[in-house]
Amino acid sequence: MIQHWPAKRRVTVVGAVWNLVLGIGKIVAGLVGQSQALVVDGVHSFSDLVGDAVVLGAARWGSLEADHNHQYGHARIETMASALVGFLLLGVAAGFLFDAIGRLLDPDRLQQPGWLALGAAVASVVIKEMLYHYTRRVARSTDSKLIEANAWHHRSDAFSSVVVIVGVTGVIVGVVWLDSMAAIVVAAMVGWMGWKFVASAVVELVDTAIPERERRELERIIMSVDGVRDFRNLRTRRMGGGVVMDVTVVLDPQLPLFEADAIAARVRRGLLDQSTAVTDVVVGIAVKSGSGQGA
Repeated sequence: MIQHWPAKRRVTVVGAVWNLVLGIGKIVAGLVGQSQALVVDGVHSFSDLVGDAVVLGAARWGSLEADHNHQYGHARIETMASALVGFLLLGVAAGFLFDAIGRLLDPDRLQQPGWLALGAAVASVVIKEMLYHYTRRVARSTDSKLIEANAWHHRSDAFSSVVVIVGVTGVIVGVVWLDSMAAIVVAAMVGWMGWKFVASAVVELVDTAIPERERRELERIIMSVDGVRDFRNLRTRRMGGGVVMDVTVVLDPQLPLFEADAIAARVRRGLLDQSTAVTDVVVGIAVKSGSGQGA
């Protein structure tokens, strides 16, 4: 909602600034400290920075009302951006995987990271874990799934830095191939993040319905409203991280029109208030005839 925009913007900008600092810092430390895994981890931080930009845009566009050119809102702009970011990350991950595997096959190309790389990776874990807790706290206070997802992006970066710590420590104690193996693991994590961006965008762009478990929860909310006898034509799709839906509720044919309208309004309000995912609802009305068929 619009009143949550300042908090969402603040937490996302804070995360973006730290992702920029960490991305630059880890890449520089990786190059100077000769850690391939740390360089890949720096790119992972930059992927989180791009994710922050997508989240910021989504939170901003999602707070704007529909207009005459975008009558269903602007959320699909964020979806397209997510798909493009995902393809970019997949390409970057493939490049790093190819390079790391090449180094493993040619031991003369293996790097020898030391304490500089190890210190940068440890600092990354500490900072990223703090960002995770801060962002998740804001996500809960604003009831935002999008911000909560960004919090988990911070934690995924912390996990990748843990992998780097293992790889660099292994090289320090004499396992010279472990840094390149860590680079492969982190590159795979970057690729997985890219795939998630692409897959979620494709699911949304082809108007895929929500999972059955989430649908049952919406059905429960609809049937909990006094006066609703049944429902039909429940349709859902995702848009910009939220769910838009329409449904026809079946009511007693003896109800006055104003009361039927009031029940439909309560169904709509219940769905918007009780579901954290639903962002827009269209509720139609049908009456239950004596034969049990809607009219």
